[in-house]
Amino acid sequence: MFAGCATTEDVNRTQYDINLLNAEVKDIKEKISSPLQKEELDRNLQEIQGTQESTAKTVSDLLIQFQSLTAEFRILTGRFEESRYYAEKSSAEMKAEKEKLAAQLKDMELAIDDLKKRIAPAEKIASPSPKEEAKAVEETKDVQESEKKGTSMPEGKKEVQKADVKDVYMAGYQVFKEGKTAEAREKFISLLKDYPGNEYSDNARFWIAESYYKDKQYEDAILAYEELLKKNPKSDKAPGALWKQGLSFYALKDDKTGRIILETLIEQCPNSEQALLAKKKIGKTIPSKKK
Repeated sequence: MFAGCATTEDVNRTQYDINLLNAEVKDIKEKISSPLQKEELDRNLQEIQGTQESTAKTVSDLLIQFQSLTAEFRILTGRFEESRYYAEKSSAEMKAEKEKLAAQLKDMELAIDDLKKRIAPAEKIASPSPKEEAKAVEETKDVQESEKKGTSMPEGKKEVQKADVKDVYMAGYQVFKEGKTAEAREKFISLLKDYPGNEYSDNARFWIAESYYKDKQYEDAILAYEELLKKNPKSDKAPGALWKQGLSFYALKDDKTGRIILETLIEQCPNSEQALLAKKKIGKTIPSKKK
């Protein structure tokens, strides 16, 4: 049927092509079946397998390195986060400490302002009037002029005044020792009024404050101690005044202001006996003395 549709030439050409293909197939089979060809194919196969194994090893090494780098990255990330946490914590602590100090300073300013307001009425009572102050200044000038001229005060005025001041002071002190605080307070106040600017003024103000402290009138005691400190900050009685003023605040349950006063005592009078007591009171470490 096929032959009937095609020419003889087409059939012959087709047959030729088939024979050619058969010959090529036979040649390929012979080549494949030959030992040399097999050896070459095996070698190529081994090379391919070797390449695959080398590639697999390289990929495995890279994977291990990647895992190692990933672990190191996690460690570094953790350390960074830890460092950032402590840095932020330190910054927050410093900020909190700064705010705490600012608050303490503000509290101290408010306490001082409050003391000043309370002291104002006390100054009117304890401080001498302008006339009395002028009189004392005039008497002092008279004494100085008399000393320059080599003459004595008329009618022993200088000696009488000194004796009067000492007598009044000692009388007040004796009454204070006997426990009569109110009476002693009146004598000391009279001494400050009658003899302003005398050599016993600091002591008189101190014992006025002490009389209030003994009577547990702590607010009045605080004001009286402040009066002494204001009049003469370098007085020998200043350490004792600061010490008792701090204790007065503690007695009024105002520990914060009491501590501030005692810290001021330690700073201003570090070598005083009261400073040592203040350090023990607030629990501050006392540095050991060098031998």
